[in-house]
Formats: sequence, structure tokens, C-alpha cells
Amino acid sequence: MKKIFSLALITIFMSLVNSTSVFAQSYGTDNGVPADLTINKEVKNPITNGYVENLGSNDPKYSPNGEITFRLTIRNGSGETMNPVEVVDQLPGYLTFVSATVPSTYDAGLKRVVMTLNNLTAGETRTIELVAKLSDTNTFPSNRSLICENNYSKVTSPARPAGDDDTAQFCVQISVGGAQNLPVAGFNDALTILPFLSMGGVGAFMLLKKKA
Repeated sequence: MKKIFSLALITIFMSLVNSTSVFAQSYGTDNGVPADLTINKEVKNPITNGYVENLGSNDPKYSPNGEITFRLTIRNGSGETMNPVEVVDQLPGYLTFVSATVPSTYDAGLKRVVMTLNNLTAGETRTIELVAKLSDTNTFPSNRSLICENNYSKVTSPARPAGDDDTAQFCVQISVGGAQNLPVAGFNDALTILPFLSMGGVGAFMLLKKKA
């Protein structure tokens, strides 16, 4: 009887442990407490001007010397005011900080932007827009026509030192067929007619006539 009772207690204990583990995994924490200071990072699509989570190699691309805008959404999901809240943005090698819509400092050597939010109240969400400029064409590798990079951001506060982080990917079209800084729109059409340019436009004319 005692053995059966002990087995039952062990079963209940293991069930509680497993439930706690599943809860922690679901919310990304080790102690079963959901993250209540979060950041979501997005990048502006250069064609639609809308914000998306990432821009991959098959999406619209940026060109050297262009400016990229990122949107950072910070939310205080706790029941208390957090002050201050610090947001650190680590720029990749080909980007230089231009501006942010909140007070910020920039360490050019570390390529790090530090932004501060004061008195982020319980349940409040704030948005930051950060603008960065791409390097000149000659700073990119000469043997590559496309480069994709991730821009990393992290948010913390004294009450939440572990904080939260997120990244947004973008891609840069460096050159194609010796042409620099091709526009993103119409890029595939340009590739279609490039082989015919040396023929004085005759080949392009025949191609268009065939499509018609």
C-alpha cells in the first residue's frame, strides 16, 4: 500500500515538473514567467515602403549609398513602469548611423547605437525608426554582386536585464554585368535585354516583336 502511495506521489510530482517545463518553453523563459519587455524589428521594403520582418535574396534590394530605415517596436507587457529602457542597435559593417526618432548616441568605432526610452508605462508600446546609410560601392567585395546582412537590436531595463532581442535582414545589390547601382524595379527586364545591347538594339526589337 505504501509503495502504491509513493508511486502516486512521484507520478504527480513528475507531471507538475513537465507542465512547468512546457510552460517555460512556450514563453521562452526558464522560470515559467513570460517575457514582459519585448522588441520586434522590421526593415522597410524599398519598393512598397511598407515594413517587413526580413528582406531575402528574392525580395527587393537596396543599392550602395542608399539609406535603409528600420522600425523597432518595444512593448512593456508588465504591470509596472520601466525607467529607463535602453535599446542597443548593432549595425553591420556596411551601414553607418544617420538618425533615430528618440534620443540616441552613436559609437562609430563599435558601430553601435544606444537609444533611451524614459518611463515606459505598464502595457505601453513605443516605436522607433532608425535610419542608416549604406557604404560606397567600392567598399563592397568586387567579386560579389549580392550581399545580405542582419541588423541586430536588444532591449533591456534595470528591472529586466535579460531583456529581449531581434534581427532584420536586408540585401544589397552591388553590381550586375559591370553596371553599378541598378534600380530595384525592372531589374529582371534589364537582364533580359542586356545581351542584345551590343547589336544596336536589333536583337531587342526582335525579342519584343516575338513577344507581341
